[in-house]
Amino acid sequence: MKIFAKALDILFLFLLSAFLLGGLLAAVLRPKDINWYENRPANRLHRPTLEAFLDGSFQTSVEDGLGDQVLMAQTFKKAYNDGTSNLLFGVLRGFLDSRPQRYVYLREVNTFGGDQLVYGPKPLENISQALTARAQGLNALMEAHPELDFYVYYIEKDTDMNFETGEKTGAYEFLESRLSLPEGHVACFEIDGFDTFYDLFFRTDHHWNYKGSYKAYGEAAALLGVEEPLIEPIEEVDLPYTFSGSKAKEAGAAEVFTEGFTVYRFDYPEMEISINGQPQEDYGQAGACLAGEAEKIDYGVYYGSDPGEAAFDTGREGRPNLLLMGESYDNAILKLLASHFHKTYAVDMRYYEGEVGPFSFSRYVEEKGIDKVLFIGNMDYFVMDEFLPEE
Repeated sequence: MKIFAKALDILFLFLLSAFLLGGLLAAVLRPKDINWYENRPANRLHRPTLEAFLDGSFQTSVEDGLGDQVLMAQTFKKAYNDGTSNLLFGVLRGFLDSRPQRYVYLREVNTFGGDQLVYGPKPLENISQALTARAQGLNALMEAHPELDFYVYYIEKDTDMNFETGEKTGAYEFLESRLSLPEGHVACFEIDGFDTFYDLFFRTDHHWNYKGSYKAYGEAAALLGVEEPLIEPIEEVDLPYTFSGSKAKEAGAAEVFTEGFTVYRFDYPEMEISINGQPQEDYGQAGACLAGEAEKIDYGVYYGSDPGEAAFDTGREGRPNLLLMGESYDNAILKLLASHFHKTYAVDMRYYEGEVGPFSFSRYVEEKGIDKVLFIGNMDYFVMDEFLPEE
């Protein structure tokens, strides 16, 4: 019996070691691109350098990278969070409802208004250097291409405002004052208080909802000089699904914080669509969701995910060609904006090189015959280095 027990111990240690070694090798040799559980790019291990080791960034990258890359790490995290959250948030529910106009911290996010998950405001002093650098980079790009019309559309959200005090961070004004753009070429999707945010954004997810995205479509179209009437919704539809968005997952409360999914249905004009150069029947799964045939629902499923490049061709020759440099917020309005142009291209710099190839702004705009360029995104877009295209 002792020999058998010892053999089992050795076998267990061997299997555990193999599992950990396999996870480490996978993290180094075949890292994941997406953290599916939190709906974001997956962290990766950085290259070990003396400078990175001394400033601590390498150690941080190991911790964050292994948390995303080790085998079944996201599955274990989901199971743990879901298991503990049911009890925790069941106890807290009454407390949250009793403090509707206060931030209550819940694992990386907050609640506000009782059932709205929000991020806290980011102080301007924490991001001013990054905003200044982004403005300088955009100005240099615009100066190098006087033949193009450039536009900037900044999206305010919960990180731009303290809902308890009503004070804004001033990030948009700070960025706008440093951009060398003609008058009328920069605009802001404005949040003037919690009630506006509650009306225009999902409760459990970081994206805008159908009302917010349609408001943005109208404002972006006006910014770009679109003079023809906007595409009007045919109807408002409550889809037969419930979902739990990225904020709820980040808080470990996907089983507690859920919501419905309401959309506007549109009659889009005919257009050819391709993703990363491959023809597609549609962008997103709106048709399947409206028919109740989709397996699940979330922002990316309905409106479209984040490919390196999405292209739309209406065949309306004589109209300008548009390039959108953005992130996931623009997914919900791409087809709407594309309806007013000849060819529309949407590039997400996080994924373009991995899915399409190296990106050169000058070469791209020349090859595609671009006339107008719109930089569109929220605070994170304008402070993250990877979103700035190289000349």
